[in-house]
Amino acid sequence: MFSGKGVVPWHEIGTVLDGVLTSGEAIKAAKLTWKVDQIPVFAAGNWAEAIPGFVANVRNDTKEVLGIVTDRYCVAQNQDVFAFADELIGTNKAKCTYETAGSLWNGRRVFMLVNMPKGRIVGDDYQPYLCLSNAHDGTASLQVFLTGIRVVCNNTLTAALHTAKRKISIRHLTNMEQRKDEALRTMGVASKYFHDLEVFASMLAGKKVNITKVLDKLFPASKQMSTRQVKSNLEVKELIKTLFKQKDDLQNFRGTAWGAYQAIADYRSNAEPRRKTATYADTKMARFLDGDDVMTQAQEIILELAA
Repeated sequence: MFSGKGVVPWHEIGTVLDGVLTSGEAIKAAKLTWKVDQIPVFAAGNWAEAIPGFVANVRNDTKEVLGIVTDRYCVAQNQDVFAFADELIGTNKAKCTYETAGSLWNGRRVFMLVNMPKGRIVGDDYQPYLCLSNAHDGTASLQVFLTGIRVVCNNTLTAALHTAKRKISIRHLTNMEQRKDEALRTMGVASKYFHDLEVFASMLAGKKVNITKVLDKLFPASKQMSTRQVKSNLEVKELIKTLFKQKDDLQNFRGTAWGAYQAIADYRSNAEPRRKTATYADTKMARFLDGDDVMTQAQEIILELAA
């Protein structure tokens, strides 16, 4: 899943931005220079009149409809959205760089990843990311998601912390001074999140947990389930327990809550599905950006059972 320099990233989603210095160069490299037009929506069988109160967001290059929104919806064009990344990089004293940019579901959602300087989590290097994301289908506005990659094994780190926000909504794009204020606020939230993530990891590394009990709660088997689902859950549990026991990068954390968390994260980050749908890669990338519900549930169970 993790992208290296010059390597197609994120299951072939997006473009690696080697040497790119501005968001303008980034959107050209990632073929995101298209704009979103808003056109009237007409009811089938009644083409003479537009449906009041609604418009369609349409890509101006492919003419594909990205979403139906109210006529009060204000489009944030890609060039304006990603110009915010310039502000983020400009406000950070430590060096940040453009990593990857692309779109999901033919442009319904666009994203850009900016990497921050590497950090350390319980002795391992990890790569923190600021992930800008904007939806053109009306489902969300510009947001920055904070996440990381544990470099040694390419596991994603998207812990939901009670002490720090992982998702930041960006309120202002039009005014330059407001954009700078938003960028400063974002970097402050990011610094706290990644600091608290390191504290969280250290806490889990110091606690013991029975991974079998964790997995039984996370992937249960009950009479209400189909035979197929029970079998699938059993297979997943055995795979994760094998990772927990045999992965080289987890040997220092065997028996610990952090080891259990990372074994599950390894499975969720890197396991291949039995059947890949046409939108599998898009869905997995969206999960990387937004956070993984299974990992959130695993985190809650581990904290409940750890001692």
